[in-house]
Amino acid sequence: QSLDRVMARTQAKGATVIIMNPRTGEILAMASRPGFDPNRFYRYGAGEWKNRAVSIIYEPGSTFKSVVAAAALQEKVVAVNERFVDKGYVVVSGRRIKNWNDDSYGTVSLTDVIKNSINTVFVQIGLRLGADRLNNYARAFGFGQATDIGLPGEEEGLLFNTKDMRDSDVATMAIGQSIAVTPLQLLTAVAAIANDGVLLKPYVIKEIYNADGTLAEATPTQRVRQVISPQTAKVLSGLLEKVIAEGGGKRAAVKGYRVAGKTGTAERLKETGSGYEAGRYIASFV
Repeated sequence: QSLDRVMARTQAKGATVIIMNPRTGEILAMASRPGFDPNRFYRYGAGEWKNRAVSIIYEPGSTFKSVVAAAALQEKVVAVNERFVDKGYVVVSGRRIKNWNDDSYGTVSLTDVIKNSINTVFVQIGLRLGADRLNNYARAFGFGQATDIGLPGEEEGLLFNTKDMRDSDVATMAIGQSIAVTPLQLLTAVAAIANDGVLLKPYVIKEIYNADGTLAEATPTQRVRQVISPQTAKVLSGLLEKVIAEGGGKRAAVKGYRVAGKTGTAERLKETGSGYEAGRYIASFV
């Protein structure tokens, strides 16, 4: 119902929402729009049959910066108390990359960088990590492969081949562009940050009962791997709280609770796959 209200208000072409317990991998809710009546599926087009939570891939934009920050903190290429200089733009391999709002923030802390989603500094951080480590952490967090949740039509997403990456590719990947993910992949990755750095396999079916009420089958929590240390996860969670408390995610605040998250806006790729659609965006929050 919430998703339907948002669709009506924003006139979005499509949307999905997923809620997951990061301690177990259990999917508590999943909705996708546009939808269809499965009893009369033949009245709808193939695009409406898709479960967008698992069957679309898109450039995640700034939501992916939470993964980049996790890798950088774990590899100690940045320090929590470090200061960075933002001139408002950075040039990498002849490509000029600006901040989302065209502003220059000057000398800033890591907290400010994450809170304000400063592209130029994330480019610097990505270049410190380099192609190898950036791609390795992306794969460790579950990108570039299906989660194997057991739902039909799940996409694997797209990552660079490390050996083909130039500095400009590292730079754009560090701000969540030039790669493609599914909403479920992104959720599962960020849930690992919330789960002391442990990536879990998501699942939909919790339990199956026999007709007499006895338990026939239960899905156990399946640990995939420890991606980052519990300490790194705790530090990063604290930084991501600032996004809600002071940054662009203030509308996600819930009175009486500590909430961590990350906003993201990405340009929409053309259907042909070449270039972007002017004035068309994919907005996301995790």
